[in-house]
Amino acid sequence: MKDIIALTLLLIYTVCEYTAYVPQIVKLIKTKSAKDLSVLSWLTWVVSGICYLIYVLLESPEMGVIYIASMNLVFMITVCILTLYYQKNQKLKKHKKK
Repeated sequence: MKDIIALTLLLIYTVCEYTAYVPQIVKLIKTKSAKDLSVLSWLTWVVSGICYLIYVLLESPEMGVIYIASMNLVFMITVCILTLYYQKNQKLKKHKKK
């Protein structure tokens, strides 16, 4: 019973995580703007994701958990890169207009 509850909670966590990242990524790509996002916050999320993945690799031999932690990090890095890219482009466009 404990295993079923744990797997169910892991599934809910995974669905919530992916559901949160995908719309953000889509919005960044569609609007080509990241002016309201904090690069520092996303860099902090990336560092935390790296630490979590390393923890999982050291402590959990389960491939499912490793996959989830890896995909979580991929989404974090994607948002961070898009944020940096679009904020840099925004600054370049403003500079060219002047």
